[in-house]
Amino acid sequence: MVLSPLKRLAIRNQTLTDEERFLRSLRPLYALSKMFAFWSFTVAVVFLKSRSGTVHFFVMLLLYSTFHLYINSTDAFSEKTAVDGDGHAEVSFVSVVIDMYNRYSGLLLFWWLHLMAHVSQPTVIDILSGVVVIDEQIRARLSVAPNHGRWCRNVCLHVAAIFLAIVLAETFNCIMYMSDYIAESRYCIFQCLISMLACSTIEIQYVALVQLIKTRLELLNSLLGELSVYSDEEQNACCRFDHIRMKIINDIKNLYTHLHLLSLNINRAYGAQLIFILMTLFVTLTTLLYYCTMKLLRILLLGRYTAMRDLMAPFDDVLSTLSWICIATVRILRICSVCTRTKNEALQVGSLIQGLGWKTHCSATKSAVRRLSLQLLQQRIEFSAGGLLSIDHGLMFNIVGSLATFLLILVQFDIAQGGAKWKPTTEPPANSTAQ
Repeated sequence: MVLSPLKRLAIRNQTLTDEERFLRSLRPLYALSKMFAFWSFTVAVVFLKSRSGTVHFFVMLLLYSTFHLYINSTDAFSEKTAVDGDGHAEVSFVSVVIDMYNRYSGLLLFWWLHLMAHVSQPTVIDILSGVVVIDEQIRARLSVAPNHGRWCRNVCLHVAAIFLAIVLAETFNCIMYMSDYIAESRYCIFQCLISMLACSTIEIQYVALVQLIKTRLELLNSLLGELSVYSDEEQNACCRFDHIRMKIINDIKNLYTHLHLLSLNINRAYGAQLIFILMTLFVTLTTLLYYCTMKLLRILLLGRYTAMRDLMAPFDDVLSTLSWICIATVRILRICSVCTRTKNEALQVGSLIQGLGWKTHCSATKSAVRRLSLQLLQQRIEFSAGGLLSIDHGLMFNIVGSLATFLLILVQFDIAQGGAKWKPTTEPPANSTAQ
């Protein structure tokens, strides 16, 4: 009897342990993190730090730093690019500051992310080892298992979507050389892509690890939902059902303790990195919105005295810059949404467990429900960036309000400077009268 490849694969997956399934689903994320030298440990049998991974980390840091500093030192300001054809200066204080930020923020972020990743390696190992322990306990206590394949597909789709969007946007409009007065370097794509893809890798790691908690909370909620339905149908027919229900509640209590510890380790491992990532995305959104606003103001000023074909170039720049704004916004929303959904799943555990307490007359079960409810209140699963920022949808609302405030300040400051870059190059006739 010849089995099809799909059947052979199914039989092989049934013989794998939970640890082997998790390690197999971890391969794409591990390979990506290993490529950017963020994870310097091995996952063959156990999670152990590797000497070759440490060497790879320092070599990666040294090579990119040397390349970035050398390229930026050769792309200096020149009088030819700093003055337009009419002799008007094309620079303003805000534009120069933004350009210097675009040039060197990627290198500083690259250094910070790698140093923090190297320091937090033991915590990351504890996180992954904790996931293996939780999966074994879920299998032993509750006879269910997480869907590792779905988690792996979500990670792969996240990587493909973010990387493809960044590569396409960088190919058509380099974010480091958006200013009108600095010549574009032929190496800008490599400079920008390495730092931005490395930053996105940390975001993908964070989102993937938070999703591990979310999927296991979903398992607990589905089990509690089935237990509630069974309680409605069978509690009068089965005398020992209260004992089974109390045992399941105690098992969920122990599993929730491990999940809460897992969330604390994630906050500890990625808190410092998230602060700089969110700060970089906020500054990037502010500078891009400022760039688009000033371009649109210039189009409005030139619209009365300039041919339409001369206005298409700055308008195309605005449209191409909008792609970067969308990418930065989606990256922030992705981080905030996965943390919010995970917190909601933890709250759902409390709602379901309270429903079980109302439906039972067993004093021992009521006591177990009371203990779990107190644990849910005292050990809340929450995510923050180093304890400074709470990661949820409220963070996105705060970012929108801050963006509007800083954008108004920058535009008013630039207009008050009276930069020649935003003034009409063609004056109206002297005998013209205002309508």
